[in-house]
Amino acid sequence: MDREKHAEALDGLSGVKHKIAIYWRLYVDWLAGLGWGRLVLISLLALILSGVLALSGAVVFLILMSFLVKACVAPKPSKPAALTERTEEEMKQDRGAYHG
Repeated sequence: MDREKHAEALDGLSGVKHKIAIYWRLYVDWLAGLGWGRLVLISLLALILSGVLALSGAVVFLILMSFLVKACVAPKPSKPAALTERTEEEMKQDRGAYHG
């Protein structure tokens, strides 16, 4: 392909490639934070909608890929470990504040 004749099209493809990578990372991050129950519910709703739109083959593939990605990605911690670890002294102080 001649770069001078097709430079605009190639630049567009380069931009699309960059955006796909960004959206993939966002999707994987969203899946990592999503619980299994919600993923099952969303999958069920997607299957119902795909049945109405006659897109069941593509949607089943996407659902299976989502479960595979979810199983391979470590879940995001809800709080940083530094905030969840407390010493026994801090817990005793908190108990004392509530009881007296």
